[in-house]
Amino acid sequence: MADPKLHHYVPQFYLRRFTDSAERLWAWDKTSDRVFRTQPKAVAAESNFYQLPQLIEHGHNPLEMEKQFADLEGQVSAITGQWLDWVRSGHPGDSLPMPAVNREIISQFLALQSLRTADARAILVAFSALQHGYQAESEEDVRSLHAAVLWDDALISSYADRVSRCTWLFALNLTPSPFVTSDNPLAFRTSDNRAWVKPGNLGKDAYVVYPLAPDVIMYCYPDEGVWRNSNISRFDCRISPVLMTEGMVQSENSAQVFMASRFVISSQNSFSSEREFLKMIEEDPDVPPTVE
Repeated sequence: MADPKLHHYVPQFYLRRFTDSAERLWAWDKTSDRVFRTQPKAVAAESNFYQLPQLIEHGHNPLEMEKQFADLEGQVSAITGQWLDWVRSGHPGDSLPMPAVNREIISQFLALQSLRTADARAILVAFSALQHGYQAESEEDVRSLHAAVLWDDALISSYADRVSRCTWLFALNLTPSPFVTSDNPLAFRTSDNRAWVKPGNLGKDAYVVYPLAPDVIMYCYPDEGVWRNSNISRFDCRISPVLMTEGMVQSENSAQVFMASRFVISSQNSFSSEREFLKMIEEDPDVPPTVE
């Protein structure tokens, strides 16, 4: 079998969960305001995104990173597939079975997902230039810099440990409006629920918002800051007792507009509220994107 040339920084198994009845998804390019229908394999990917030719010099597979992601994604697909079944058939307050090994796998996946995207790569290159004066002179330099972060065991382990210690809460969306996702799907919200922030601006109180499917979303509340003394931990690995409203769904969807490099992705051809949110933050880019 030929090595894959199109490398996904958002997994195909995940994108397939946002397809319509014809197994196609709708993508809105926020940079050009263009909507098109496509297949999961055609978005959130770039040619040879994880290829590292320098590994050949040491006798290694230049696609080793892509292979490692594929192995992890197979496990995550099975685990989160069970979660979706349980949330959809469960009731508010129900607990989801969570073996320690599954929590470890998902924590690692979420840590890597936040760092593996094209947006994360661009931020990393800009940060390295600003803080360390490092100028990437070629695409291979950019890939190498990104790989150094993704293969930094201490960094990824520390990030994954923080995710693992979070309170994991799941909410079911029964409204006509689906959750959307994007080419940079892991979002971060301030503890007062007023703004979305990029990873570089994270405070201790920021929590993760991650849509798992059009009808299920996951929240990760950190074991620090304002959350440490709250009662949120009693909901760990439970279905939220709060019923989602369309307004709440639109609020969560605004995260994907803010986080997306280019593409916001949905199971429906309907992006009116997402367009309105983008217009709002473009009119005053110096103001943090509020989500009330």
